[in-house]
Amino acid sequence: MNLFPTIVLAAALGVLVGARPAEAAQPDPDIARFITAKSNQVYLATRDVGAPVPPEVWKMFAAASSGDWKSSTDLLRAISTNYHANAAHRLAPEVWFRVQDVGGFCELLATNNLKFIRLFADEVFKVVAPGSIYFGGTDPGRFVITALSLSHEEGQPFFTLTQNQLVDAEYLTYLRGLYRQQIKLPDDAMVKQAFDEYLADATRRLQHDQQFPDEPKQVTPGENIQTVNGRAQISGQTAVMAINGLLAHDILRANPEHEFYIEESFPLDWMYPYLEPTGPIFKLRHAPLESLFEENMHNDREYWQRLNRRLIGQEVHDETDLAEVCAAAQELNGKPKDFQGDPDFLRDDNARKTFSKLRSAGSGLYAWRAAHAKSSSERRLMEREAELACKQAYLLCPKSTEAIARYLMFLISEHRADDGQKFIAAARKLNPDDATVSSLARYARQMSDWEKSHR
Repeated sequence: MNLFPTIVLAAALGVLVGARPAEAAQPDPDIARFITAKSNQVYLATRDVGAPVPPEVWKMFAAASSGDWKSSTDLLRAISTNYHANAAHRLAPEVWFRVQDVGGFCELLATNNLKFIRLFADEVFKVVAPGSIYFGGTDPGRFVITALSLSHEEGQPFFTLTQNQLVDAEYLTYLRGLYRQQIKLPDDAMVKQAFDEYLADATRRLQHDQQFPDEPKQVTPGENIQTVNGRAQISGQTAVMAINGLLAHDILRANPEHEFYIEESFPLDWMYPYLEPTGPIFKLRHAPLESLFEENMHNDREYWQRLNRRLIGQEVHDETDLAEVCAAAQELNGKPKDFQGDPDFLRDDNARKTFSKLRSAGSGLYAWRAAHAKSSSERRLMEREAELACKQAYLLCPKSTEAIARYLMFLISEHRADDGQKFIAAARKLNPDDATVSSLARYARQMSDWEKSHR
């Protein structure tokens, strides 16, 4: 019996472990094992280099080990402010990212129903092959899978990364130390090359928009590109994620012996030809797919029908029209009669947003395939699958601005601006104070007017 993890944790935390609040429940064994492993790794990493660890770090591990998720979350925020974000005395990468792994998971435990955290994890673990490389995008996609893996440190059952921080040199340093030589990761030169590649492309597109103001814009919304002293400067989430996307592509090419999977964080155009649905996420192929296999689409459709029945007690079909979808969303927003789904799910806004986003990502893939179809029959098939996914995503969470925006944009792309107005009007009733939904309503009205004027 290996007592080393318990001994190291107790030695590092001292009497703090005994300070468990009376109302906190002891963590499940697998969660406790994860917290112990991460605290041991911090202890060993700092012991070897003689670097002092702030007491807040051990307090956070102590709170986590006692099941006090709120205190763990509060301590993570304090550690981030004082020892990471623009701090004079920054934690080393091998310390900070392990602290973030535990604190990020504790934050999810503090605000989410553990039942749906485990459901999400179980569904991912079912489909990701052992030894694969998995990109987690959202906080659940990253922290839940990290925490509930058999061993994050050993890449068991697979290697977990987040595509959101690949541009961060410290994160790559942490990953290289974590996984050693088991997978190939970008070095500093590759990060610089990805940045230069994106900057050159952004500069070209900015110059086009400046020289040809009447032509369609090539700089995308949310892409902050400015010229300062004759040089282009970039900022904002869109730009950062584009560079992260280039680095993810580098990792894909550098590891041909591994299968890849991804839980989408931010849509990246280069990925769409490589993606195929699998369970709640995507498999990321090493080569572009000419088209999606019908069997794969059938399995995807059946998977989400089963999950929708389980969570919201409803199936959505191609024949389910817009009015029926809006009426069902209205009913699911309250206390539906004869409800056949999971009542806990209806009460858990975070779980609803998580599963809605997963289905919305599928609608984005099908919509991209429809726009790039090589035949009218393929386009109609992809449009059918995209709309079904939009309907399901919206019913899973009618308050999700991503689900609302994707369904609206799909309707507009199909020259159904009037339907778009009807849909957004229904969505606004459920989200009267949401500025994003109000902005989408104005856009829908403009597109409807434009469509009428061009008939």
